[in-house]
Amino acid sequence: MTPDLDDPRLLLTDAVLDNPYPLYDYLRREAPVCQLAGQDSFLVVDPALIRDVVSRPGDFSSNLVSVLHLGGTGGLAAFDMVPFGDPTHVLATADPPAHTRHRKLLQSHLSPAALNELTPSIRQIVDAQLRPLLAAGEGDFVAGFSDPIPALAICVVLGLPPTDAPSLVRLVSGIGLLLDGVSDVDDMERASAAALELLIYARDHTDAARQRVAGRGHGLLGVLADATDSGVISADEAQYLLVLLINAGTETTSSLLATAVRTLASRPELQDELRANPTCIADAIEELLRDEGPFQFHYRWTPSDTTIGKTSIPANSRVLLMWAAADRPSSVEPIDQNPERLVRGPAPHFAFGRGMHFCIGAHLARLEATIALERLLSRTSAFSLDPDHPPIRRPSISLRRHLSLPIRLVASQK
Repeated sequence: MTPDLDDPRLLLTDAVLDNPYPLYDYLRREAPVCQLAGQDSFLVVDPALIRDVVSRPGDFSSNLVSVLHLGGTGGLAAFDMVPFGDPTHVLATADPPAHTRHRKLLQSHLSPAALNELTPSIRQIVDAQLRPLLAAGEGDFVAGFSDPIPALAICVVLGLPPTDAPSLVRLVSGIGLLLDGVSDVDDMERASAAALELLIYARDHTDAARQRVAGRGHGLLGVLADATDSGVISADEAQYLLVLLINAGTETTSSLLATAVRTLASRPELQDELRANPTCIADAIEELLRDEGPFQFHYRWTPSDTTIGKTSIPANSRVLLMWAAADRPSSVEPIDQNPERLVRGPAPHFAFGRGMHFCIGAHLARLEATIALERLLSRTSAFSLDPDHPPIRRPSISLRRHLSLPIRLVASQK
């Protein structure tokens, strides 16, 4: 069916929320830049145009000035967030030079070399979450696996108490209503309250970290505290950076893990291949990121009139960089000559963004996903979807996430 691009509910229909990829394929062919009906909002789906946009931060700010939500007319409406240029924009939503300063502060601490040292800790976290699921032979892999693992891992990375992980899961889930697009005004108010609660939590922990001896802080919380004391960042920036790291360090990886487990549960032949060839797990994750990455898009904001390709974009417009659409195969891509191959090898993709804002936590997400799948596959001989309790997705225009994922498992006898 040809989508109606003049429909203000284009992204909100049940069919698109359930499976947006037919729409993305159509847009790739017919509308590489698509203005949403009744909106100063533009979808950009063409990979070359997305690369152009991210190379022009002066024309397309990363500041999260406003987002889309469910308006009173049933279509999408704007919800104001933080003004353009406000100092509360940090790292992922900041422009140079603030973004450059934040990234320089954190980059080395989130590098592969630094994070690989956490492998034993992450393995312990995964095993602890697997243990009750294996003993029961079934369970909800969102509540018992994909939600707690990233939250516990980010507590290790940041230096936060692991006992706080359940509360962080709750708050991040609540804040996610801001980006879902299907949220009404009441939902947006609840999300704002969750964001405030997390900000207060971050303020308390950054303030406490600054009371410790400089250079002795634990995890990235100590890095933020030392940087605040040395004047590299302000106390407010430290709080907002901690909030962002908690959000980004849980939401994306949780979505990735649930999607990966669901995919494997639906494909026993792929399970068998990866059990026999665990070195292929990393490549399988890259394919999954391309085929069904967590984030569908990220916002950009236009401070002044500009263009994308031949399309004029007015000042104060939202531009949605549609990563998931850019990852769809184009009509000119070569056909796989060996379609029976289950793991095709590395798959370049936009799932972690592109350009200067490429996800700084990409290696952490990959590391957690690789360890989680390695341990799950090695400790089971099979797992499958629960036929009596189908998976449930959380409706969202921005993130492919699950509310529940009931799985049945058969523990390995090794």
